[in-house]
Amino acid sequence: MKSSDLFLYWNSLSRLNQRLVLAFLIGFEAIIGLLYQKGFLNLIDLFVSSSLPPEGTLPPDFIWILQTFQLICVGFFLIKILFEDVKPSQTRTFLMCISPFLLLTHVLFSLHILLYGLGREAEVTFSLGQLTISTLTWSSTYLAIAVGCTLTYSVQRYGNFAQSEFFMLGMYVAIAFMWTDWLFPLTDAPADGTLVWSLFFYVLIGSFFLTGLAGIIIDRLVFKGFRESKSSPDVMMIASLGVAMIMRALVYLRFGSNSKRFVPDKDWMDSEQHWELPSYSAEFNLGISEWPIIEYGTSNYAYNNGFLPVIVFISVFLLVLLLSYTRLGRRMRAVADNPDLAASSGINVERVQMTSAFLSAGISGLGGAIFGLTVLFSPQTAFTLLLPAFAVIVLGTIGSVPGAIVASLIIGFVRAVSEPVLSGIGN
Repeated sequence: MKSSDLFLYWNSLSRLNQRLVLAFLIGFEAIIGLLYQKGFLNLIDLFVSSSLPPEGTLPPDFIWILQTFQLICVGFFLIKILFEDVKPSQTRTFLMCISPFLLLTHVLFSLHILLYGLGREAEVTFSLGQLTISTLTWSSTYLAIAVGCTLTYSVQRYGNFAQSEFFMLGMYVAIAFMWTDWLFPLTDAPADGTLVWSLFFYVLIGSFFLTGLAGIIIDRLVFKGFRESKSSPDVMMIASLGVAMIMRALVYLRFGSNSKRFVPDKDWMDSEQHWELPSYSAEFNLGISEWPIIEYGTSNYAYNNGFLPVIVFISVFLLVLLLSYTRLGRRMRAVADNPDLAASSGINVERVQMTSAFLSAGISGLGGAIFGLTVLFSPQTAFTLLLPAFAVIVLGTIGSVPGAIVASLIIGFVRAVSEPVLSGIGN
């Protein structure tokens, strides 16, 4: 076949088929390189370094890292093709819904090819119970920050970098309550096998209202002036970064950098205080040709970890109801759509802005207080959660609270899956 005929045939293919052929060729080349060290990168390395030792000039690990990355990118390319080029159908909808699982399967396949080519093996174990627990924990953590950013962006039209600091403020409100003379005896009391709920409920209420009040104060002192001067969203976003740094510095001054944990009662930290959940575990032996081993067992879900997803998801669900079915919610949506038109309709725009600041800060603070039950934390902890929270916002469509809920579950699942994969490959 002449090159001109091949070119004409290529142009006659649909965009879907062209992209599928490209994905196949790129993936096939990466597999050949990983299994037999005869890929494009291997050949170029040997060609350039023909006068040098056979291993070439590039470190071998650098080559197979690039080839593994290339093969994994093929999976993301195929998902992109599914979203952009496949015609709407029930099959397409189903594949879109299970796309995270398809990507996980492709990543495991890529790692299997890598290890098989290197003559090594790794054991990766997935526990259905632990995956569920970890997904709920991380998705609710990211959602507590992301929903505040989403609400702020939808109403005030700027990205709030200080949102994670409201999450941090909630954690330290819990510590402040725990240290009060009134409630400290509950924390210091010896374990007796019975959970004490008093401090827990006080912290729930206090963290929401106090961090919400802090949100109002910061909004009045900082962002109201920017709104009155018609500052751009970029200016307000940069200002929020400065607010975040100031808030974090103040917490460092008061509480120090040592790690702390919110303990309502010593029984809350008892390893015996947990739910037992039925679970299946699958053991994958990557690098060798064996079927995965599936076993039945149980997973323990500690009480102190279980309240975070319950409280955060209930809070966000109530926020969705407020935005959809109440007069306040209609006003907030009106301000989000067109502030000038809302003001001309008699809506007090500044009051709506203040309410959104209270709700966004309060929900993040509430999530932070309950998050303090699950891990040791420092003033820097919340800032490390900001980037995944922004990923949730973007994935869920900026400004959409229901979208943020779905996106948080996806990002939480990816985080939960990555832990056993990285642990198994690293070992």
